[in-house]
Amino acid sequence: MTDAALEIQRVEYAYRRDVALRGVSLGVDAGEIVAVTGPSGCGKSTLLHCAAGILRPQAGTVALAGRDLSELSEAERTRVRRTQVGIVLQFGQLVPDLSLKDNVALPLLLEGHDAAAARRAALGWLERVGVAEDSEALPSELSGGQNQRAAVARALVTGPAVVFADEPTGSLDSRAGEQMMELLVASARDGGAALVIVTHDNLVAAYADREVRLRDGVVQHEVRLS
Repeated sequence: MTDAALEIQRVEYAYRRDVALRGVSLGVDAGEIVAVTGPSGCGKSTLLHCAAGILRPQAGTVALAGRDLSELSEAERTRVRRTQVGIVLQFGQLVPDLSLKDNVALPLLLEGHDAAAARRAALGWLERVGVAEDSEALPSELSGGQNQRAAVARALVTGPAVVFADEPTGSLDSRAGEQMMELLVASARDGGAALVIVTHDNLVAAYADREVRLRDGVVQHEVRLS
């Protein structure tokens, strides 16, 4: 394995008879932003789930921050996901009965961090993403854009090696989507994290350093954008 933040080698995955990935390889360096694009059903989200250690590939390997996930126990894989991975999904998926501050602190609390320190760190990230004044609010009391900002803070609070964003602007209007991408890119760069964005939106993909396009479960082409 290399020193890349993320190294995927010849990964295959199928759902019963539906083959989603057919030997995909992808490397992402620390601090690099990569957009994974392609039509619906091409394997984008499956690749993200394999890369994040949520799904176990049926063939091939995934290394996060230099650790081959296939060599780890399930408990070790869970720990790597909690400490080395941040995930931002289309609808944020915050815990509905927790305040924004406690939602952001949750990854640290699950790792056994001191509660007061975890909440201080969470508030610091909420300040960075511009929703500190709403730190005690519940997700249901806020807009989709505010919840997405909190989701970015939650993804970055542990200092992950890689942040995965699956259609992060899909539930937002165009202006809010632009603001979200600017925030996500700047926050990942500030934290030194690699950022992998799964999207079908060319405007979102344009924020990346490199675009990797999938089709029918294989890499169709790669383009360096900056």
